[in-house]
Amino acid sequence: MIIKTCQLLSEYTQRHRFVNKSEHKIKQAGFTLLEVLIGMSLMSIMMLLLFASLRLCVQNWNAGEKKIAQVSEAAIIQNFLQNKLHAAVPLDGDFLEEPQFSFQGSKDELQFVAAMPASAARLGLQLFKMSLIPAARDEQGRQLQIEMQPFFPLGDSEQWDVEPVVILRKIQSLQFAYFGPDSDSRRSDSSWQSDWQEREGLPGLVSIDIELINGETWPQLVVALKVNKRGGGGRPDPSFGIVNGEFVSPDESK
Repeated sequence: MIIKTCQLLSEYTQRHRFVNKSEHKIKQAGFTLLEVLIGMSLMSIMMLLLFASLRLCVQNWNAGEKKIAQVSEAAIIQNFLQNKLHAAVPLDGDFLEEPQFSFQGSKDELQFVAAMPASAARLGLQLFKMSLIPAARDEQGRQLQIEMQPFFPLGDSEQWDVEPVVILRKIQSLQFAYFGPDSDSRRSDSSWQSDWQEREGLPGLVSIDIELINGETWPQLVVALKVNKRGGGGRPDPSFGIVNGEFVSPDESK
C-alpha cells in the first residue's frame, strides 16, 4: 500500500512538472500586446515611406514624359515649317490673268508657294497659307492652321481642293517677321519688318516666335529663303522659280 502510494505521488509530480515546463515554454515563445503594437507601428511607417517614394517616382516619370512630348512636338512642327519655308520659290506672275504675289506675310499670317516632295500624293506646286485662328469654344488660346491648294489655276468648272489642317493648339502668341529691304526706302539696307505685302521678291529671312498658354516659349525659328544673290532689292532670280508659267530648277538653269 505504501509502495503504491509512492508510485502515484511520483507520477503526479512528473506530470505536474511537464505541464509547468510546457506552459513556461509557451509563455516564452509569444509576444506581448505592446510588442505587437510597436511592430505594427513600425511596419506602417515603413509602408508609408515606401508609397511616398513610389508616388514621387511616378510624378517625376510623368513630368519627364510630358517634357519629352513637348520637346518632340516643338521639334516636329519647327522642322515642318523650316522645310516648307526653305522650299518656297519665287514667282514671275506675268502668265496669270490677274497679278498674284507668291509670297505675302503679316504678323499672324503667311502665304507662299512651294513644291511637294516626290513621295507625296499631291504633286506640283502648292499654295500654302499659314494663319493664326481662334480656338474652339471648349479650348483655350489660338490655333495655327495651314491651308494647301494647287497653285496653278484650274478650269472654270473645277474648284481648288483646300485642305485646312491645324498643326498646333493652345497658342498664346505667334509672330512672323521678315528680314529684307524696306519697300518704301531707296536704300539697300535690310532690316526686320512685321509684314511683307505686294512685293516682287522674297525676304532674305523669316523668323517665327511661338509662345504657348502654359508659359512655354519655343526657340526662335529663323529660315533663310532662296532669293537672288546677284541682284538687289530682294528680287527673285530669273533663272530659278516659276518663269513664264514653268518651274525652273537651279540645276536646269546652269
